[in-house]
Amino acid sequence: MSQPIQPGTTPRRDFILAVREHRTPAQPFEPAARAASMQEPASVERTIADASDRTGIDFRYLVAQARVESSMNPAAKARTSSAAGLYQFIESTWLETMKSHGSRFGLGEVSSKIGTSRTGAAHVADPAQRKAILDLRSDPQIASLMAAGLAQDNRAHLAPILGREPDHGELYLAHFLGAEGAGKFLSAMADNPQQSAAALFRKPASANRAIFFEANGAPRSLEGVMQVLSAKLERAMPEGGAPAAAPPYLIADEAVFEPHSPPTITRRGNSVRAPDAPLSLPTAPRRIAPAKVPPMSATLRATFGSNAPGRAGEAAQRIERAYEQLRSFGL
Repeated sequence: MSQPIQPGTTPRRDFILAVREHRTPAQPFEPAARAASMQEPASVERTIADASDRTGIDFRYLVAQARVESSMNPAAKARTSSAAGLYQFIESTWLETMKSHGSRFGLGEVSSKIGTSRTGAAHVADPAQRKAILDLRSDPQIASLMAAGLAQDNRAHLAPILGREPDHGELYLAHFLGAEGAGKFLSAMADNPQQSAAALFRKPASANRAIFFEANGAPRSLEGVMQVLSAKLERAMPEGGAPAAAPPYLIADEAVFEPHSPPTITRRGNSVRAPDAPLSLPTAPRRIAPAKVPPMSATLRATFGSNAPGRAGEAAQRIERAYEQLRSFGL
């Protein structure tokens, strides 16, 4: 049974309380409507900047990932999978991420409704609650926080495998295939970078043919897939910290992404990975030191003086006292 929204309670907050209290929200919380109100790239980038500040994940990486995944469209939905939202979370990954990170971002009431199935997967028994939680993928603020939290998990998973911090392309690979899949991919590529990626990752390949296959239908190698993903991310990197316009390509139109200055891929036996070209990180505007302004008392003294010839002694004393008052106020 629904109840009136209490004064000062937003539809989102009422939704969260309703989940906790097992009741119907007084007013439907519709993330899709919120997403529609935040179509401007600058608005979306502000939510991404907040997620970056709260997690330490590189802002430029998060922006590039959102551009690649959805063209910065919080309401985007994939045609070939269950992926939806700004970061195109599939249902299972969203539930797992919300279960792991919801509480730290103030969504503990929601994450507490996500249990674990017999197989160990995140599970919501109530269909209505499950749908409501999945609909949160369309909220750009929540989606950005979950993407940043997942990136932290992926970074922690890949660092021991690589023996170093993952670069942006490898971090995106983990979002694309999952942390376990990315670890398997990178290990296999270190053994034989020319083996078919589609043969090892049949399900992702069937849903992402433009990534795993050439335009003529030939399967790409592991190295080739890595180059495509890295190039996609490189193209989408913002030039600086200011909000940028959405890239001029359609959602899920993979054909426009071709390898562009791909990085050299790590192979086992190499001592170090060839470094990527340096990125043009946004720099803070140069601060120009303000000119030192003399106090007002000094200016007045220099202009009028306190002991001009012919001035009466009493008047000079009054002027001197006035200067002292100005100095006492820091003027």
